[in-house]
Amino acid sequence: MHMNQPKRNRLPRYRILTAAVLLFYASAGASPLTLPMAVEETLKNNPDLLSAEETVSLARSQVEKAKAAYWPKVGLYAEALRADAPSAFLFKTIDQRLFDPGTDFNDPGILTNIEGGLEMQMPLYNGGRNQLAVAFSRSGLSATEARRTSLQRHLISEVINVWYDILSSRKFIDIAEESVRTVTAQLEAMTIRYKGGSALKSDLLSLKVRLAEAEERLLASNNRLKLSRAALFTLLGQGPDTPDSLAVGDPFNDWSPPPYTEGLAHALERRCEIKGAQAMVDQAGTGVRTAKSGHHPVVQLAGRLYADDDGFDHTADRANWSVALRMDLPLFSGFSVEADTRTARARERSAETLRKKTLLQVRLDVKNAYLRYDEAIKRHQVAENAVAMGEESLSLVKQQFEGGSATITRYLEAELDRNSARIREAAAFYDMKKALTAIALATATSDNGPGSLFALHPAPSTEQEK
Repeated sequence: MHMNQPKRNRLPRYRILTAAVLLFYASAGASPLTLPMAVEETLKNNPDLLSAEETVSLARSQVEKAKAAYWPKVGLYAEALRADAPSAFLFKTIDQRLFDPGTDFNDPGILTNIEGGLEMQMPLYNGGRNQLAVAFSRSGLSATEARRTSLQRHLISEVINVWYDILSSRKFIDIAEESVRTVTAQLEAMTIRYKGGSALKSDLLSLKVRLAEAEERLLASNNRLKLSRAALFTLLGQGPDTPDSLAVGDPFNDWSPPPYTEGLAHALERRCEIKGAQAMVDQAGTGVRTAKSGHHPVVQLAGRLYADDDGFDHTADRANWSVALRMDLPLFSGFSVEADTRTARARERSAETLRKKTLLQVRLDVKNAYLRYDEAIKRHQVAENAVAMGEESLSLVKQQFEGGSATITRYLEAELDRNSARIREAAAFYDMKKALTAIALATATSDNGPGSLFALHPAPSTEQEK
Protein backbone atom coordinates (compact mmCIF):
# COMPACT_ATOMS: atom_id res chain seq x y z
CA MET A 1 0.00 0.00 0.00
CA HIS A 2 2.75 2.44 0.95
CA MET A 3 4.79 1.62 -2.16
CA ASN A 4 1.92 2.47 -4.52
CA GLN A 5 1.02 5.75 -2.82
CA PRO A 6 3.88 7.89 -4.28
CA LYS A 7 2.94 6.81 -7.82
CA ARG A 8 -0.61 8.07 -7.34
CA ASN A 9 0.76 11.42 -6.13
CA ARG A 10 3.21 11.86 -9.01
CA LEU A 11 0.66 11.35 -11.80
CA PRO A 12 -1.33 14.59 -11.24
CA ARG A 13 1.92 16.56 -10.91
CA TYR A 14 3.10 15.13 -14.21
CA ARG A 15 -0.11 16.20 -15.90
CA ILE A 16 0.12 19.69 -14.42
CA LEU A 17 3.73 20.02 -15.61
CA THR A 18 2.80 18.83 -19.10
CA ALA A 19 -0.09 21.29 -19.29
CA ALA A 20 2.21 24.12 -18.15
CA VAL A 21 4.80 23.28 -20.83
CA LEU A 22 2.13 23.11 -23.54
CA LEU A 23 0.66 26.42 -22.38
CA PHE A 24 4.10 28.03 -22.45
CA TYR A 25 4.77 26.93 -26.03
CA ALA A 26 1.29 27.89 -27.13
CA SER A 27 1.70 31.38 -25.72
CA ALA A 28 5.19 31.66 -27.21
CA GLY A 29 3.88 30.69 -30.64
CA ALA A 30 1.16 33.38 -30.58
CA SER A 31 3.53 36.14 -31.67
CA PRO A 32 2.14 39.24 -33.42
CA LEU A 33 1.86 39.01 -37.18
CA THR A 34 4.30 41.36 -38.92
CA LEU A 35 4.05 42.58 -42.49
CA PRO A 36 6.93 40.40 -43.82
CA MET A 37 5.29 37.41 -42.11
CA ALA A 38 1.99 38.27 -43.78
CA VAL A 39 3.65 38.43 -47.21
CA GLU A 40 5.43 35.14 -46.59
CA GLU A 41 2.18 33.43 -45.54
CA THR A 42 0.43 34.81 -48.63
CA LEU A 43 3.12 33.47 -50.94
CA LYS A 44 2.83 30.05 -49.28
CA ASN A 45 -0.92 29.69 -48.81
CA ASN A 46 -2.80 31.92 -51.25
CA PRO A 47 -5.01 29.67 -53.44
CA ASP A 48 -4.45 31.70 -56.61
CA LEU A 49 -0.70 31.45 -56.21
CA LEU A 50 -0.85 27.73 -55.43
CA SER A 51 -2.80 27.25 -58.66
CA ALA A 52 -0.17 29.29 -60.53
CA GLU A 53 2.55 27.07 -59.08
CA GLU A 54 0.79 24.01 -60.47
CA THR A 55 0.60 25.71 -63.87
CA VAL A 56 4.36 26.26 -63.75
CA SER A 57 4.88 22.59 -62.85
CA LEU A 58 2.74 21.63 -65.84
CA ALA A 59 4.85 23.84 -68.11
CA ARG A 60 8.03 22.20 -66.77
CA SER A 61 6.60 18.78 -67.55
CA GLN A 62 5.93 19.95 -71.10
CA VAL A 63 9.62 20.82 -71.45
CA GLU A 64 10.60 17.36 -70.22
CA LYS A 65 8.14 15.77 -72.61
CA ALA A 66 9.62 17.70 -75.54
CA LYS A 67 13.13 16.58 -74.56
CA ALA A 68 11.96 12.96 -74.48
CA ALA A 69 11.70 12.99 -78.28
CA TYR A 70 15.50 12.75 -78.47
CA TRP A 71 15.56 9.40 -76.69
CA PRO A 72 14.93 6.05 -78.33
CA LYS A 73 11.73 4.19 -77.55
CA VAL A 74 12.33 0.63 -76.38
CA GLY A 75 9.64 -1.87 -75.46
CA LEU A 76 8.75 -5.54 -75.13
CA TYR A 77 5.85 -7.09 -76.95
CA ALA A 78 4.12 -10.47 -77.18
CA GLU A 79 1.67 -11.83 -79.74
CA ALA A 80 -0.42 -14.99 -79.98
CA LEU A 81 -1.70 -15.84 -83.48
CA ARG A 82 -3.92 -18.59 -84.86
CA ALA A 83 -4.86 -18.40 -88.56
CA ASP A 84 -5.17 -20.34 -91.84
CA ALA A 85 -4.08 -17.49 -94.14
CA PRO A 86 -1.38 -18.77 -96.57
CA SER A 87 0.72 -15.59 -96.30
CA ALA A 88 0.71 -15.68 -92.52
CA PHE A 89 1.51 -19.43 -92.61
CA LEU A 90 4.47 -18.86 -94.89
CA PHE A 91 6.09 -15.96 -93.09
CA LYS A 92 5.46 -17.12 -89.56
CA THR A 93 6.73 -20.68 -90.17
CA ILE A 94 9.82 -19.19 -91.80
CA ASP A 95 10.34 -16.94 -88.74
CA GLN A 96 9.83 -20.05 -86.60
CA ARG A 97 12.56 -21.70 -88.71
CA LEU A 98 10.22 -24.68 -89.02
CA PHE A 99 9.20 -24.24 -92.66
CA ASP A 100 8.38 -27.45 -94.55
CA PRO A 101 9.21 -27.03 -98.29
CA GLY A 102 6.46 -29.49 -99.21
CA THR A 103 3.68 -27.35 -97.79
CA ASP A 104 0.58 -26.87 -99.96
CA PHE A 105 -0.06 -23.15 -99.62
CA ASN A 106 -3.54 -23.46 -101.10
CA ASP A 107 -4.37 -25.53 -98.03
CA PRO A 108 -1.67 -24.91 -95.43
CA GLY A 109 -3.88 -25.85 -92.50
CA ILE A 110 -4.17 -24.04 -89.15
CA LEU A 111 -1.21 -22.00 -87.97
CA THR A 112 -0.41 -21.38 -84.31
CA ASN A 113 2.33 -18.87 -83.49
CA ILE A 114 3.59 -17.35 -80.25
CA GLU A 115 5.87 -14.39 -80.86
CA GLY A 116 7.73 -12.20 -78.38
CA GLY A 117 10.50 -9.71 -78.75
CA LEU A 118 12.16 -6.36 -78.16
CA GLU A 119 11.45 -3.31 -80.35
CA MET A 120 13.41 -0.06 -80.63
CA GLN A 121 12.67 3.16 -82.53
CA MET A 122 14.92 6.19 -82.61
CA PRO A 123 14.35 9.44 -84.53
CA LEU A 124 17.47 10.63 -86.35
CA TYR A 125 16.07 13.68 -88.13
CA ASN A 126 12.56 15.08 -88.36
CA GLY A 127 13.08 18.45 -89.94
CA GLY A 128 14.21 20.10 -86.71
CA ARG A 129 10.81 19.62 -85.10
CA ASN A 130 12.29 18.12 -81.94
CA GLN A 131 14.53 21.13 -81.33
CA LEU A 132 11.64 23.46 -82.11
CA ALA A 133 9.35 21.59 -79.72
CA VAL A 134 11.89 22.02 -76.90
CA ALA A 135 12.29 25.72 -77.70
CA PHE A 136 8.50 26.13 -77.87
CA SER A 137 7.96 24.49 -74.48
CA ARG A 138 10.78 26.47 -72.87
CA SER A 139 9.28 29.72 -74.10
CA GLY A 140 5.95 28.60 -72.69
CA LEU A 141 7.63 27.86 -69.36
CA SER A 142 9.21 31.32 -69.31
CA ALA A 143 5.84 32.94 -70.02
CA THR A 144 4.17 30.88 -67.30
CA GLU A 145 6.86 31.75 -64.76
CA ALA A 146 6.47 35.42 -65.67
CA ARG A 147 2.72 35.23 -65.05
CA ARG A 148 3.35 33.56 -61.70
CA THR A 149 5.84 36.29 -60.73
CA SER A 150 3.35 38.94 -61.81
CA LEU A 151 0.72 37.33 -59.58
CA GLN A 152 3.20 37.25 -56.69
CA ARG A 153 3.89 40.96 -57.08
CA HIS A 154 0.16 41.70 -57.31
CA LEU A 155 -0.51 39.76 -54.10
CA ILE A 156 2.37 41.52 -52.32
CA SER A 157 0.88 44.85 -53.37
CA GLU A 158 -2.55 43.84 -52.09
CA VAL A 159 -1.17 42.64 -48.76
CA ILE A 160 0.80 45.87 -48.21
CA ASN A 161 -2.15 48.05 -49.23
CA VAL A 162 -4.51 46.17 -46.91
CA TRP A 163 -1.90 46.42 -44.15
CA TYR A 164 -1.84 50.20 -44.55
CA ASP A 165 -5.64 50.22 -44.60
CA ILE A 166 -5.49 48.52 -41.20
CA LEU A 167 -3.00 51.08 -39.86
CA SER A 168 -5.05 53.99 -41.21
CA SER A 169 -8.23 52.49 -39.73
CA ARG A 170 -6.53 52.32 -36.33
CA LYS A 171 -5.56 55.98 -36.72
CA PHE A 172 -9.15 56.89 -37.64
CA ILE A 173 -10.36 54.99 -34.57
CA ASP A 174 -7.98 56.97 -32.34
CA ILE A 175 -9.27 60.25 -33.79
CA ALA A 176 -12.91 59.17 -33.46
CA GLU A 177 -12.40 58.00 -29.86
CA GLU A 178 -10.77 61.30 -28.94
CA SER A 179 -13.67 63.16 -30.55
CA VAL A 180 -16.18 61.06 -28.59
CA ARG A 181 -14.32 61.79 -25.35
CA THR A 182 -14.14 65.51 -26.09
CA VAL A 183 -17.80 65.88 -27.01
CA THR A 184 -18.88 63.66 -24.11
CA ALA A 185 -17.01 65.88 -21.66
CA GLN A 186 -18.57 69.00 -23.17
CA LEU A 187 -21.99 67.36 -23.09
CA GLU A 188 -21.63 66.55 -19.40
CA ALA A 189 -20.60 70.13 -18.66
CA MET A 190 -23.43 71.50 -20.82
CA THR A 191 -25.96 69.25 -19.10
CA ILE A 192 -24.94 70.67 -15.73
CA ARG A 193 -25.21 74.21 -17.08
CA TYR A 194 -28.57 73.46 -18.66
CA LYS A 195 -29.95 72.12 -15.40
CA GLY A 196 -28.64 75.22 -13.67
CA GLY A 197 -30.38 77.44 -16.20
CA SER A 198 -27.23 78.93 -17.74
CA ALA A 199 -27.38 77.07 -21.06
CA LEU A 200 -29.95 76.73 -23.80
CA LYS A 201 -31.62 73.49 -24.72
CA SER A 202 -30.57 74.01 -28.36
CA ASP A 203 -26.92 73.97 -27.27
CA LEU A 204 -27.52 70.72 -25.41
CA LEU A 205 -29.21 69.17 -28.43
CA SER A 206 -26.37 70.33 -30.70
CA LEU A 207 -23.88 68.50 -28.48
CA LYS A 208 -25.99 65.36 -28.51
CA VAL A 209 -26.17 65.45 -32.31
CA ARG A 210 -22.42 65.98 -32.51
CA LEU A 211 -21.85 63.05 -30.12
CA ALA A 212 -24.02 60.81 -32.30
CA GLU A 213 -21.97 61.84 -35.35
CA ALA A 214 -18.72 61.09 -33.52
CA GLU A 215 -20.01 57.70 -32.42
CA GLU A 216 -21.08 56.97 -35.99
CA ARG A 217 -17.57 57.78 -37.23
CA LEU A 218 -16.12 55.52 -34.56
CA LEU A 219 -18.45 52.71 -35.60
CA ALA A 220 -17.52 53.16 -39.29
CA SER A 221 -13.80 53.17 -38.46
CA ASN A 222 -14.11 50.00 -36.39
CA ASN A 223 -16.02 48.30 -39.20
CA ARG A 224 -13.40 49.42 -41.73
CA LEU A 225 -10.72 47.86 -39.54
CA LYS A 226 -12.63 44.58 -39.37
CA LEU A 227 -13.15 44.53 -43.14
CA SER A 228 -9.46 45.19 -43.75
CA ARG A 229 -8.40 42.44 -41.35
CA ALA A 230 -10.82 40.00 -43.03
CA ALA A 231 -9.38 40.91 -46.44
CA LEU A 232 -5.83 40.43 -45.13
CA PHE A 233 -6.41 36.95 -43.75
CA THR A 234 -8.29 35.95 -46.88
CA LEU A 235 -5.20 36.89 -48.89
CA LEU A 236 -3.19 34.78 -46.45
CA GLY A 237 -5.40 31.83 -47.34
CA GLN A 238 -6.62 31.51 -43.74
CA GLY A 239 -10.20 32.76 -43.96
CA PRO A 240 -11.76 36.06 -42.82
CA ASP A 241 -12.58 34.81 -39.30
CA THR A 242 -8.99 33.95 -38.34
CA PRO A 243 -8.20 35.49 -34.91
CA ASP A 244 -4.75 36.99 -34.63
CA SER A 245 -2.84 40.03 -33.40
CA LEU A 246 -1.08 42.38 -35.80
CA ALA A 247 2.22 44.11 -35.18
CA VAL A 248 2.95 47.67 -36.21
CA GLY A 249 5.15 47.50 -39.29
CA ASP A 250 6.33 49.77 -42.08
CA PRO A 251 8.87 48.55 -44.69
CA PHE A 252 9.41 52.07 -46.09
CA ASN A 253 10.60 54.01 -43.05
CA ASP A 254 13.72 55.52 -44.64
CA TRP A 255 13.37 54.48 -48.28
CA SER A 256 12.98 56.96 -51.11
CA PRO A 257 12.26 55.92 -54.71
CA PRO A 258 14.82 56.35 -57.50
CA PRO A 259 14.40 59.19 -60.00
CA TYR A 260 11.66 58.64 -62.57
CA THR A 261 13.98 58.04 -65.52
CA GLU A 262 16.05 55.55 -63.56
CA GLY A 263 12.97 53.76 -62.28
CA LEU A 264 11.50 53.55 -65.78
CA ALA A 265 14.71 52.11 -67.21
CA HIS A 266 14.83 49.59 -64.39
CA ALA A 267 11.22 48.58 -65.06
CA LEU A 268 11.77 48.13 -68.80
CA GLU A 269 14.74 45.93 -68.04
CA ARG A 270 13.32 43.75 -65.26
CA ARG A 271 9.53 43.76 -65.23
CA CYS A 272 8.28 40.19 -65.42
CA GLU A 273 5.36 41.21 -67.65
CA ILE A 274 7.81 42.32 -70.35
CA LYS A 275 9.79 39.10 -70.02
CA GLY A 276 6.60 37.09 -70.28
CA ALA A 277 5.42 39.00 -73.36
CA GLN A 278 8.81 38.48 -75.02
CA ALA A 279 8.60 34.76 -74.21
CA MET A 280 5.23 34.63 -75.96
CA VAL A 281 6.77 36.31 -79.02
CA ASP A 282 9.61 33.77 -79.00
CA GLN A 283 7.14 30.93 -78.67
CA ALA A 284 5.07 32.24 -81.58
CA GLY A 285 8.21 32.55 -83.73
CA THR A 286 9.06 28.95 -82.90
CA GLY A 287 5.55 28.01 -83.95
CA VAL A 288 6.16 29.56 -87.38
CA ARG A 289 9.35 27.55 -87.87
CA THR A 290 7.60 24.40 -86.68
CA ALA A 291 4.81 24.89 -89.22
CA LYS A 292 7.33 25.36 -92.02
CA SER A 293 9.13 22.16 -91.06
CA GLY A 294 6.19 20.18 -92.41
CA HIS A 295 7.99 20.09 -95.79
CA HIS A 296 11.17 18.57 -94.31
CA PRO A 297 12.02 14.86 -94.48
CA VAL A 298 11.83 12.52 -91.50
CA VAL A 299 14.53 9.90 -90.89
CA GLN A 300 14.02 7.17 -88.32
CA LEU A 301 15.97 4.12 -87.16
CA ALA A 302 14.03 1.01 -86.12
CA GLY A 303 15.20 -2.34 -84.82
CA ARG A 304 13.60 -5.56 -83.62
CA LEU A 305 14.80 -8.72 -81.88
CA TYR A 306 12.14 -11.45 -81.70
CA ALA A 307 11.43 -15.14 -81.76
CA ASP A 308 8.50 -17.27 -83.04
CA ASP A 309 7.29 -20.75 -82.16
CA ASP A 310 4.12 -22.78 -82.50
CA GLY A 311 4.19 -23.15 -78.74
CA PHE A 312 6.52 -21.82 -76.08
CA ASP A 313 9.69 -23.62 -77.13
CA HIS A 314 11.65 -20.48 -78.03
CA THR A 315 15.39 -20.93 -78.37
CA ALA A 316 18.21 -18.48 -78.96
CA ASP A 317 19.38 -20.19 -82.16
CA ARG A 318 15.98 -19.50 -83.77
CA ALA A 319 15.85 -15.80 -82.80
CA ASN A 320 15.35 -13.15 -85.53
CA TRP A 321 16.51 -9.56 -85.75
CA SER A 322 16.07 -6.66 -88.14
CA VAL A 323 17.39 -3.10 -88.40
CA ALA A 324 15.79 -0.57 -90.73
CA LEU A 325 16.56 3.02 -91.66
CA ARG A 326 13.49 4.80 -93.00
CA MET A 327 13.09 8.21 -94.58
CA ASP A 328 9.76 9.89 -95.38
CA LEU A 329 9.68 12.95 -97.62
CA PRO A 330 6.32 14.71 -97.90
CA LEU A 331 5.64 15.96 -101.42
CA PHE A 332 2.11 17.30 -101.18
CA SER A 333 -0.03 17.76 -98.08
CA GLY A 334 -3.07 19.49 -99.52
CA PHE A 335 -1.64 22.94 -98.58
CA SER A 336 -2.03 22.13 -94.89
CA VAL A 337 1.57 23.21 -94.17
CA GLU A 338 0.93 26.58 -95.81
CA ALA A 339 -2.27 27.00 -93.78
CA ASP A 340 -0.46 26.11 -90.57
CA THR A 341 2.26 28.62 -91.43
CA ARG A 342 -0.26 31.42 -92.00
CA THR A 343 -1.92 30.60 -88.70
CA ALA A 344 1.42 30.62 -86.89
CA ARG A 345 2.38 33.96 -88.46
CA ALA A 346 -0.91 35.49 -87.31
CA ARG A 347 -0.18 34.30 -83.78
CA GLU A 348 3.30 35.78 -84.01
CA ARG A 349 1.91 39.16 -85.06
CA SER A 350 -0.63 39.00 -82.23
CA ALA A 351 2.11 38.19 -79.71
CA GLU A 352 4.24 41.08 -80.97
CA THR A 353 1.28 43.44 -80.63
CA LEU A 354 0.72 42.20 -77.09
CA ARG A 355 4.39 42.78 -76.29
CA LYS A 356 4.13 46.40 -77.47
CA LYS A 357 0.97 46.85 -75.43
CA THR A 358 2.75 45.42 -72.39
CA LEU A 359 5.60 47.91 -72.83
CA LEU A 360 3.11 50.77 -72.95
CA GLN A 361 1.30 49.42 -69.89
CA VAL A 362 4.55 49.16 -67.92
CA ARG A 363 5.43 52.74 -68.83
CA LEU A 364 1.97 53.84 -67.73
CA ASP A 365 2.25 51.91 -64.45
CA VAL A 366 5.55 53.60 -63.62
CA LYS A 367 4.25 57.03 -64.58
CA ASN A 368 1.07 56.60 -62.55
CA ALA A 369 3.03 55.35 -59.53
CA TYR A 370 5.29 58.41 -59.52
CA LEU A 371 2.40 60.83 -60.14
CA ARG A 372 0.38 59.32 -57.30
CA TYR A 373 3.40 59.51 -55.03
CA ASP A 374 3.93 63.18 -55.86
CA GLU A 375 0.24 63.86 -55.32
CA ALA A 376 0.25 62.01 -51.98
CA ILE A 377 3.28 63.99 -50.79
CA LYS A 378 1.62 67.30 -51.63
CA ARG A 379 -1.68 66.21 -50.10
CA HIS A 380 0.12 65.18 -46.95
CA GLN A 381 1.90 68.52 -46.72
CA VAL A 382 -1.37 70.40 -47.20
CA ALA A 383 -3.09 68.14 -44.66
CA GLU A 384 -0.31 68.71 -42.11
CA ASN A 385 -0.77 72.47 -42.46
CA ALA A 386 -4.52 72.04 -42.14
CA VAL A 387 -4.07 70.01 -38.95
CA ALA A 388 -1.81 72.67 -37.47
CA MET A 389 -4.29 75.42 -38.34
CA GLY A 390 -7.18 73.30 -37.08
CA GLU A 391 -5.45 72.71 -33.75
CA GLU A 392 -4.74 76.43 -33.36
CA SER A 393 -8.26 77.40 -34.39
CA LEU A 394 -9.82 74.90 -31.98
CA SER A 395 -7.63 76.16 -29.16
CA LEU A 396 -8.69 79.77 -29.79
CA VAL A 397 -12.36 78.90 -30.18
CA LYS A 398 -12.23 76.79 -27.02
CA GLN A 399 -10.88 79.75 -25.06
CA GLN A 400 -13.58 81.97 -26.56
CA PHE A 401 -16.23 79.37 -25.79
CA GLU A 402 -15.11 78.98 -22.21
CA GLY A 403 -15.07 82.78 -21.91
CA GLY A 404 -18.57 83.04 -23.30
CA SER A 405 -17.69 84.90 -26.51
CA ALA A 406 -18.21 81.89 -28.84
CA THR A 407 -21.26 79.69 -29.23
CA ILE A 408 -21.29 75.95 -28.84
CA THR A 409 -22.02 75.68 -32.57
CA ARG A 410 -18.82 77.52 -33.39
CA TYR A 411 -16.89 75.28 -30.99
CA LEU A 412 -18.32 72.11 -32.57
CA GLU A 413 -17.49 73.39 -36.03
CA ALA A 414 -13.88 74.02 -35.01
CA GLU A 415 -13.63 70.58 -33.38
CA LEU A 416 -15.10 68.91 -36.47
CA ASP A 417 -12.76 70.82 -38.81
CA ARG A 418 -9.75 69.79 -36.72
CA ASN A 419 -10.73 66.13 -36.73
CA SER A 420 -11.52 66.15 -40.45
CA ALA A 421 -8.07 67.61 -41.12
CA ARG A 422 -6.47 64.91 -38.97
CA ILE A 423 -8.33 62.21 -40.89
CA ARG A 424 -7.25 63.70 -44.22
CA GLU A 425 -3.67 63.89 -42.97
CA ALA A 426 -3.70 60.22 -41.92
CA ALA A 427 -5.28 59.16 -45.21
CA ALA A 428 -2.70 61.13 -47.21
CA PHE A 429 0.15 59.66 -45.13
CA TYR A 430 -0.87 56.07 -45.83
CA ASP A 431 -1.67 56.88 -49.46
CA MET A 432 1.94 58.05 -49.67
CA LYS A 433 3.07 54.70 -48.27
CA LYS A 434 0.88 52.84 -50.77
CA ALA A 435 2.38 54.93 -53.57
CA LEU A 436 5.86 53.90 -52.41
CA THR A 437 4.75 50.27 -52.68
CA ALA A 438 3.44 50.92 -56.18
CA ILE A 439 6.76 52.49 -57.22
CA ALA A 440 8.80 49.63 -55.75
CA LEU A 441 6.71 47.06 -57.62
CA ALA A 442 6.24 49.07 -60.83
CA THR A 443 9.97 49.69 -61.19
CA ALA A 444 10.84 46.09 -60.23
CA THR A 445 12.99 47.39 -57.38
CA SER A 446 12.36 44.12 -55.55
CA ASP A 447 12.86 41.90 -58.59
CA ASN A 448 15.45 39.73 -56.84
CA GLY A 449 12.56 37.85 -55.26
CA PRO A 450 9.14 38.53 -53.72
CA GLY A 451 10.54 38.70 -50.19
CA SER A 452 13.42 41.01 -51.11
CA LEU A 453 11.08 44.00 -50.97
CA PHE A 454 11.63 44.02 -47.21
CA ALA A 455 15.37 43.35 -47.45
CA LEU A 456 15.78 46.76 -49.12
CA HIS A 457 14.32 48.66 -46.20
CA PRO A 458 14.55 48.74 -42.40
CA ALA A 459 12.83 45.86 -40.63
CA PRO A 460 9.39 46.80 -39.23
CA SER A 461 8.92 47.15 -35.49
CA THR A 462 7.05 44.53 -33.55
CA GLU A 463 4.92 46.74 -31.32
CA GLN A 464 1.71 44.80 -30.89
CA GLU A 465 -1.59 46.20 -32.06
CA LYS A 466 -3.82 47.76 -29.44
